[in-house]
Amino acid sequence: MAASDYPELDAILADPEKGIRSRRQGLFRNKSDFAYHDRLVVKRYNARKPSDALLDLFRPSKAIFAFRKARLLEEAGLPVARALAAAYAPWRGPVRPSYLVMERVCNAGTYRPFFEAGGDEGHARTLGRMIGRLHACGLRHRDLRCENLLEDGRGRLWFIDMEGIRVQLLPRPGRILRDLRALHRNFARFEVRPRPGVLATFWRAYLREQPRSARRAFMKARRRVFGGGLKK
Repeated sequence: MAASDYPELDAILADPEKGIRSRRQGLFRNKSDFAYHDRLVVKRYNARKPSDALLDLFRPSKAIFAFRKARLLEEAGLPVARALAAAYAPWRGPVRPSYLVMERVCNAGTYRPFFEAGGDEGHARTLGRMIGRLHACGLRHRDLRCENLLEDGRGRLWFIDMEGIRVQLLPRPGRILRDLRALHRNFARFEVRPRPGVLATFWRAYLREQPRSARRAFMKARRRVFGGGLKK
């Protein structure tokens, strides 16, 4: 769907603050806050500290970064919540929040249950395939926390939190695998070990998405992420 398919978008952009609840008040707040509408989500990017406000004077807003990266993933055929608009709020002293409006992934839950339970091979295969495609496009997510990986009611994976995505001009395996280090740390967050076969299933699916000429280099670098726990 395009922005024109959402007649409610104009009303949301006219008052993007409507429905947003912040967990912290004051000039400097949490990294981001949300408002959930029937078909759309508004994400407000805040300044967390004075240095953020200073940098925002010289760089595009995080909402604009996220909008551009979401469109990049969309053009690459990757599953991402479609970004429809990015906007600035009026200045509040030295601070100027920005907003990203995107489609709402229906009946979505995060991948937290997957990591809490030590994983399963079906979801591990999906993760390996989708993250493998992301990396094969020369992109790193850089924040693969379980909260940034959604599963809809049909079992499809969706990427969110796109402002940190970076294009790798020199996509060296050792650098790309930093994403997988962050992904693997989700298990440690819940103090569980991956179940037998989960990491190997992920890795096989991931490697199939990489160019054949690069697979050997990825195999050499994989122990930096998984240590001796990943079997061939």
